[in-house]
Amino acid sequence: MNNLKERLEELAGGALRDVDNKRIYEALLVLVNDEAKKAASPAPGKKKLYYISAEFLIGKLLSNNLINLGLFDDVKQLLKENGKELADIEEIENEPSLGNGGLGRLAACFVDSIATLSLPGDGVGLAYHFGLFKQSFKKNVQFETPDVWRDKKGWLIDTGVGYDVTMAGKTYHSK
Repeated sequence: MNNLKERLEELAGGALRDVDNKRIYEALLVLVNDEAKKAASPAPGKKKLYYISAEFLIGKLLSNNLINLGLFDDVKQLLKENGKELADIEEIENEPSLGNGGLGRLAACFVDSIATLSLPGDGVGLAYHFGLFKQSFKKNVQFETPDVWRDKKGWLIDTGVGYDVTMAGKTYHSK
């Protein structure tokens, strides 16, 4: 990618050496989203694959997305030249709480394969507002707390599509 340094510095609002890791993470998020949009558009009249699952155990996405876009090595080297480590920036990303088992991991592998093979496709699933839950133990008693993993700046794309669901005589709108 031409002018990677200039683009990242523009998005981060300053020299990479001088801005904090959170701003670099947010700049990389925009850069990756922009590059993925360019790469993901199928040619007119071509089909697009959708993998639908209730859960996707995908893990953190920054490095995987950089790899699939062919940017990982360039970004890692650029950051190193500016006194930064990609591993430190990766730590800023929240772990998406979208699955908890084998089927979620399988769904994530299928979507990852779609990206690795440069096929036009998307994963479609449930975007839990608070994830599944965080589990902790105190004196051998389990406690659950919401897993607040969604950021305003993140990988999920709000399509604006929602549905009414009726349960036990009450209607809920999903969005």
